[in-house]
Amino acid sequence: MKNFFLNSTRIVENNAKVYWSIIFGIAACLILYIAEAVHIQNFMATLNTQDENILSAAIQPLAQRYSYSRYLVLVLAVLWSSYEYSSTKKKLGL
Repeated sequence: MKNFFLNSTRIVENNAKVYWSIIFGIAACLILYIAEAVHIQNFMATLNTQDENILSAAIQPLAQRYSYSRYLVLVLAVLWSSYEYSSTKKKLGL
């Protein structure tokens, strides 16, 4: 277990792209969350209705698309970081 953490630390120190992939995933998810909030707020103002059922039915597809987008960004960030991690591991011969 100790060797695993030492090797992981060495790999991450030698390739900063592992950090950048994780930071990119987090930042992209936050941007999508803010975009969703703004989009839904503007959409609610456009609908101009007080009926909760209509609002819920209209907003649900938008929220679902943004959720899928965030999941996709997270998966891509994990795949990118895994690729960078494994390529650096091969270069270092670990």
